[in-house]
Amino acid sequence: MLEDVKQYVAGCEKCQSNKPNQQPRRNNLHPNKIPKGPWEVISIDLVGPLPELSGHDGILVIVDCFSKMAHYIPISMNITAQGVAKISWDRVFKDIGLPQKVISDRGPQFVSRFMKELCS
Repeated sequence: MLEDVKQYVAGCEKCQSNKPNQQPRRNNLHPNKIPKGPWEVISIDLVGPLPELSGHDGILVIVDCFSKMAHYIPISMNITAQGVAKISWDRVFKDIGLPQKVISDRGPQFVSRFMKELCS
């Protein structure tokens, strides 16, 4: 019976035109532009939650998109954009200056608040 149904559907013009496409969707990737110098563009991400150690259950990762130099900072996963900005300033940007662009997967609202807090 299954074979009969398959043959009927394969020969039916309406069935074929309404059949969902089974091929995987292919989205083109758009790589980020390579910065002209170090620390102009950074990517920032939070890793966690991890098993708690000394009150920290996550890691803040800040990577320079030019040199790929990375900073790994222990944090608590309930950190706010203001907290990320303070830690980033104290541990990274105080010595090297502010980036021109921040790339994050936490959304534009997070990046906007982060940059506002970092600049203040």
